[in-house]
Amino acid sequence: MSIDTIALRKALHLFYLKDSIRSTKLKREAKDELARRSGQKSLARHFHYPFWADAKSHAAGKSDLTESTDRQIERDWHRKNLYPKLRDGFLHWWNETRRWINEDIEEFPNSISGTCGFADIEGIVRVDNLMSLKVGTDKTRLIYPYFSDRPTLSEEAARIGLWAMSRALPNHGIDDMRILDVIRGETFSVDRHPLQGDEEAIFRHRYSSVLREWRLLLSELG
Repeated sequence: MSIDTIALRKALHLFYLKDSIRSTKLKREAKDELARRSGQKSLARHFHYPFWADAKSHAAGKSDLTESTDRQIERDWHRKNLYPKLRDGFLHWWNETRRWINEDIEEFPNSISGTCGFADIEGIVRVDNLMSLKVGTDKTRLIYPYFSDRPTLSEEAARIGLWAMSRALPNHGIDDMRILDVIRGETFSVDRHPLQGDEEAIFRHRYSSVLREWRLLLSELG
């Protein structure tokens, strides 16, 4: 996925990195994009997708995440450092959620996704691969994962992320939306972190800066 069509989690990760680290990552992204445009196979790996699929399966009661994580590490040793952190953080959150919600929790059978577009800067943010849960008979929870070890998901990052989710999923209420910092097992919602009205301006400013740097690198490397 290129930077001008970017997953929300990746956008939030890039937005709050130190400048030098972000520049290094954007250079790698630019090289990968140029390779893709020339018909070469992308070197990018969807590193977190197998874990999140297992986490959703655990939430649905179809598998055990501890066992699934062990199998994933056996398949790919590159996962041995990050996957246990993701597992422990997720299980901490999930077990606490089950403890204080005294209602049945089920996974929605249909996937929910959407996009948030910024026509003036030619950028699109994707919100997909959610954990969509039905709680009891009348409540919904849309859980969007943030996987990165660093930077930690800050309150500001969570606020602009929740704002982007509400834009991408207009048929769902923002009160039902959560962003889960998976490693730390912490969720962010508007009831605890209410929007302040500046979220669009912050998001737009940070996204346009990242796009500008990425496009400059494409020009220089191409």
